[in-house]
Amino acid sequence: MINFKVGIIGAGSIAATVADTLTKLDAFEPYAIASRDLAKAKEFADAHGCTKAYGSYEELVADPDVELVYIATPHAFHAEQAKMCINAGKPCLVEKAFSYNAATAKEVLDLAEEKKVFCGEAMWIRFNPLYKLAAKIIFDNKIGKLNHIQASLGYDIKDKERILKPELAGGALMDLGIYCINLSAMFFGSDPANVMSTCRNFNTGMDAQEVISFAHEGGRTADYFVTAMYKAENNARFYCDLGYIEIENMNNPERLRVYGKNKELIFEATVPDTQISGYEYEFISARDAIITGKTECGEITHRETIRLLAHTDMLRKTWKMPFPMEIATDQAK
Repeated sequence: MINFKVGIIGAGSIAATVADTLTKLDAFEPYAIASRDLAKAKEFADAHGCTKAYGSYEELVADPDVELVYIATPHAFHAEQAKMCINAGKPCLVEKAFSYNAATAKEVLDLAEEKKVFCGEAMWIRFNPLYKLAAKIIFDNKIGKLNHIQASLGYDIKDKERILKPELAGGALMDLGIYCINLSAMFFGSDPANVMSTCRNFNTGMDAQEVISFAHEGGRTADYFVTAMYKAENNARFYCDLGYIEIENMNNPERLRVYGKNKELIFEATVPDTQISGYEYEFISARDAIITGKTECGEITHRETIRLLAHTDMLRKTWKMPFPMEIATDQAK
């Protein structure tokens, strides 16, 4: 079987996990790595089994053997690098958050549609089998109507440049909160009718911690706690008329439990024994989309990516937290 060759832009920790995952995934390989530091790229290639190492992103995109580019740089650079791939006719899968705001994401995805080149967001919870199972239980009305979602997500990442620096589109919302916002989109579908939030900032001006509350039509609600200061519970719960679903480790699910009205456990599931890291599902979906001539994955469409970033735009506007590139764009108009 011929392997599907993936090129990776950015040689950070997530890129390393992705490369190791692709090494173990049937019919895939981490073919190439690109960093602006060639020595770093070569070190990464040696450590993670890449055939080619490049000292520029442009060289990787120009490699005719690369069939899909995975973009694993900070949020601030995603749109520019995705456009580079699309203009070269190279399919790309972009790490979440897809970009730093909805306007730049729309520019990229409109270009992908125009050029008929695949471009997708690597929002891995959309592809995860436990979330798909939770959705089936809820949409099949197994425990009644979904009324409320509650989730927390937090890690001690307060020293990370990608979190602290405005010029990298930092903050807890773009790194972690985007997962929570996805839950509402996945399970309620509609945009919230009302939003309340409160935010605590780092001294760099980026958000360190927030509480976000969504009110959806029909009296449905969601409450999310997000922090880059310390590890939180990191679980999600979906409260329905006849019970609730709990997902452990909400951004990379490990276990799903379904409880009845009296809190009795009625069903339990864990990740498949064959799961490698959880990243593999998005690559399988992207490959299948590319092979069948699609420009997006069914799990998270272009429209959804733009819609979710519009929510982050709205929250940052409420918090008076524009990114420097947005200020520069506004001044240039």
